[in-house]
Amino acid sequence: MQDACLRMIVDLGNLDKSLAIHTPGQSGQAFHQHYADMVEPWHTIEYHPILWDSKTVKGNTAKTLKLIRTYALVTE
Repeated sequence: MQDACLRMIVDLGNLDKSLAIHTPGQSGQAFHQHYADMVEPWHTIEYHPILWDSKTVKGNTAKTLKLIRTYALVTE
């Protein structure tokens, strides 16, 4: 299994100009549909932007996962 590796170029003067690249195959599930999503960008050293500004994040969000705590009543 491969160790997780994230490379970042962070512009502390303007975080919106920061870039990152993640090594592929981190899930360890060779037949998962997203297993090789990052292989080509990693192979060709293509960085992606790191989104910092909340408006930029919301504008680039495809889906949202909401985790909602539920309480179970346990009686004996």
